[in-house]
Amino acid sequence: MELLRSSLELGDGEGVTFMSDIQKGLLDAVSTVVPKSHHRWCVRHLKDNWSKNWRGLEKKKLLWWCAWSTYEEEFKDHLKTMGDINENAAKDLIWYPPQNWCRSYFDTTCKNYMVDNNFIESFNKWILEARQKPIIKMLEDIRVKVMTMLKDREEECRIWRGEFSPYAMELLNDFTQNAQGCEVVFNGDNGYEVVEGAHRHTVNLLLKKCTCRTWDLSGIPCPHAIKALDNNKEDPLSEVHWWYSKKAYMLVYMHKLQPVRGDKF
Repeated sequence: MELLRSSLELGDGEGVTFMSDIQKGLLDAVSTVVPKSHHRWCVRHLKDNWSKNWRGLEKKKLLWWCAWSTYEEEFKDHLKTMGDINENAAKDLIWYPPQNWCRSYFDTTCKNYMVDNNFIESFNKWILEARQKPIIKMLEDIRVKVMTMLKDREEECRIWRGEFSPYAMELLNDFTQNAQGCEVVFNGDNGYEVVEGAHRHTVNLLLKKCTCRTWDLSGIPCPHAIKALDNNKEDPLSEVHWWYSKKAYMLVYMHKLQPVRGDKF
């Protein structure tokens, strides 16, 4: 962690979010080395630990619903439902601090609201052959794969049809569809009251916030915000966070790895 802090110039970690499994050494290292950073725990690993004592499809489903809840009242509703099935299962779940694994309590600086780190498993699969080799040859294989990946990702970005990533556009389109079922009331200032089925949320366009927190967490306007923006004759696309833009993506992949000669040299 100290080497990572030095390499990436993280300082005390302010504004940085880590995600890991619930490995005690990592918990201690992150809190010690970058004390102002946010540390999320992978829900998939949490589920594996929690499930050693609590089995059953319904309880596992409620665990995921708790993790996916974007505001506190929603989280507590799902937790109460689990408690109605088995009170001790719910108590054991909140033994793990929700601030580390539930969207309702995530900070909104980080615009990735994933609750698991499956991309690590994908990386391990990606380097499967390399992992069997001695350390230097393994690192060489990874270097070549990363060098190619950086080139491929940049080329992929160049052919985007719009100015934002396909993922962001797909999510925005889904939210736009959901917004069709919402009703909105405007207060004549910056506030909107948006009804979606049995739920009612308030949107503040000036602050770019919705009480469902999906907009805050993801950087992509939620269905309630889209309804409010439509009412205000504004394009929801204009409110998609810069992190999803082509410019931001290109900046990520601009630093290429340079080719090197063989080990003889």
